[in-house]
Amino acid sequence: MSFSDYLNGFAPADGMMHLMHSTTVATGASIIVQGELRTRPCTVYGGEDLLYLFYGRPAFKPLAGALPSGIDEHLPMCLVIDPDLLGEAIRILPFDSGGYSRYSNHTGVAVTRPDFELGPGCEIPMRLVRAFFDTNSNYYHQKPTADQGAIPITQLAARAFARLASDPALADDDDRRSTIEIQIGKTVPLAKALRAVIAPPVLLSDAEVMRTLDALPDVKRVTYSTYGRQQPTAYVGTVYDKVASFLIGEGVMS
Repeated sequence: MSFSDYLNGFAPADGMMHLMHSTTVATGASIIVQGELRTRPCTVYGGEDLLYLFYGRPAFKPLAGALPSGIDEHLPMCLVIDPDLLGEAIRILPFDSGGYSRYSNHTGVAVTRPDFELGPGCEIPMRLVRAFFDTNSNYYHQKPTADQGAIPITQLAARAFARLASDPALADDDDRRSTIEIQIGKTVPLAKALRAVIAPPVLLSDAEVMRTLDALPDVKRVTYSTYGRQQPTAYVGTVYDKVASFLIGEGVMS
């Protein structure tokens, strides 16, 4: 059976989680002002125009070599997107597809990236969560519950992902290796899909950003404090805390 067939044997986890687009303040400000999340050519998928989002978790790719500084433009932020956008997905994977080469040694040579490609289907991320983490909270906090040894040997992709999600040997890698990736094939207007912005005061006090968000009164604005010269990654945990509070308030996580 395929990876998809394996997941169909699990009931969806309780509650559809929101989609997340984490980026730097500089990029996020531009997205908000332009009013849309845009696709761009993807080298992993042959130049296909794609927009990448993560399911339920504000996984953040830090700027390479960013040293402690007071450069606010490098700070992390997150755009929280309506989960109904899952219906627009053209491809879903259990991890960051662009990073597969970094952890393919841990999945083994018997599988390749296409073996993990799923979708479309709104329940696919929910079944992934149930199969490997049981609950949304476990998934959010990266506490896998699946034991690769309990998965049939014929289910190579499922065993490989269970191994990848729980492998402590990847301590130098970011957590996108077990965060569900959602690929959208079209531009997404923020007026239709944006539900919250989690960002430092430098973004949420910007006049142009505020004017744009004032036209979207239902979008929640959640800020976090900053403390001088810090690496951008020092605030990633704070963003996670703020997003967790939002999801708990929405009733999709406890």
